[in-house]
Formats: sequence, structure tokens, C-alpha cells
Amino acid sequence: MDSLAQIIKKVNRLEPIPTVIHKVLVLADDPESSLSDLVEVVERDPAITANLLKTVNSAHMGLPVKVDSVSQAVSMLGLQQVVEMVLSQNLSGNLQRSQKGYGLAKGDLWRQSLAVAMVARTLAGQRDLMSLPAIYTAALLKDIGKVILHEYVADQLPAIQKLVAEQSMSFVEAEKAVLGIDHPALGGIIAKQWHFSPHMTYMIENHHLPTPATRNDPATATLYLADMVAMMVDTGIGVDRLAYHVYQDVFNDFFTDKEQLKSLMIIYKSFHRVIQGFMEAA
Repeated sequence: MDSLAQIIKKVNRLEPIPTVIHKVLVLADDPESSLSDLVEVVERDPAITANLLKTVNSAHMGLPVKVDSVSQAVSMLGLQQVVEMVLSQNLSGNLQRSQKGYGLAKGDLWRQSLAVAMVARTLAGQRDLMSLPAIYTAALLKDIGKVILHEYVADQLPAIQKLVAEQSMSFVEAEKAVLGIDHPALGGIIAKQWHFSPHMTYMIENHHLPTPATRNDPATATLYLADMVAMMVDTGIGVDRLAYHVYQDVFNDFFTDKEQLKSLMIIYKSFHRVIQGFMEAA
């Protein structure tokens, strides 16, 4: 098995994040930026503009008129939805591949990531959390470490699953014990290399809430809950499904009764139709 340094070195094999996406994230997170600022940044990239308009004008969207510009898309759909479309379309490349070690076929990780991001955005909105684009993006990329680590998990899966079964470790704890690193920590390394903000990096590398401090960060707890909802609903989510710690206090803080959680699980299911539209329009 490769050394930890060799595993980390493979981060360079990933497709880099387009510069325009960094600018979109900064502008979307800046309360002093204007709609025209964001429209201008997107329109500077012909490929991103073309992909956006292709999706907006797809039959899935069902708009009554043809949209010919980014500014028109924003006026018809709203800034948040357009930002999410741009982010989703341009962060999918690394996540589309199969992840053999985690039992995920081609496209599975991307579909799961999209659904978790939508649930995280819903939860964040319900809690009036700021930085919705950052939370949405961190949710999309929370498992980016799996893209590198899956080949090592494939080789060591029996040893990892043995620790989960016999020592009550979570899957991520067993990953670290066997491989020397876990997928959230590797995701944090990738986020730093891609120059994401410190808080977005923090959310990615702590989305399984490894410490009490992480459980007290509302944005990171939102990612954790969105991920757990996905695991409870989606049976095709991989070999590590539900092999994680359940922090009841975090659930109780977000959900005052079981009906709220059930409602969110129903919303998660409804997102599959939206995701299918994304996949068909891509």
C-alpha cells in the first residue's frame, strides 16, 4: 500500500476548479456585491454561460420563454438557483467517476452529492444560516476525498469493515486506522489546495463531526444532518451507508419533533426528480 505522502500526492490528478467558480463563490458570499457583478463574471466564460443557458432552456425546467442571457436567467429563476446551477455544472467532473472501494457506480457519488447539497441548502434556509452558497458547495464536495481514497479502501475493505463491526468504529475512524487518513481529512487537503475559504475547508474536513467543537458549528452540523438524511433514505449510497456515529443532540437541536425529520426525508426523495433533470440536461 502507498504511503500517506503518496496518497496525498495523488490529489494533483484531480481536475482543478475553474477560476470563475472561485469568483462566483466570493461574489455570492459577499453582501456588498451586486447581481450585475455576478452576471458579468459568469458571462466572461463562454463555456459556463453556454452550459447554464442549455440547462435553463431544457424541457425539464419548463420555462415559458427562451432565455438568451445570464441576466435573464437570474431575473426569471432568482440569483440563488442560478448560482447553484453554475456551481453544480462545474464541480461535477471529479465526482462523476465510479468509486469502486465505496461500492459506487459511475455517477452515483455525483447524484448523492447533489441531493445532499439540496437538503443542506433547505436546512440552512430553515435555520436562517448565512453563506448559503458556501454551505451548498461544501455539501457538494464533502466526499471529494473518496475520489482519491476509494482505490485504497477497495484493497483494505475487509480490514475496515472488521473494525466497524468488532470495535464499533465509524467507517471514517476505521479508514484512518487502516489507511492512515480518512476521506474527510483528505477532502480538507484538497479544499486547501483549491484555495477554498477556511470555513468551507473546515466544513468539508469535519462533516462527520469528529469533535464536540465541530458539533457546535451550525453550518458543519447542517452538512452532517443532510448526509445522515441521505443515508437513511437512499439505499444505494455505498458500502459505508449508516456506518457512522449518530449524534442525537445534533438531531434534537435541529428537529423539535419526528415530523420535521420525516418531512425532510420526503423532500430528499423529491430531489431525485430534480437531479435526474440535471443529469439529462448536462
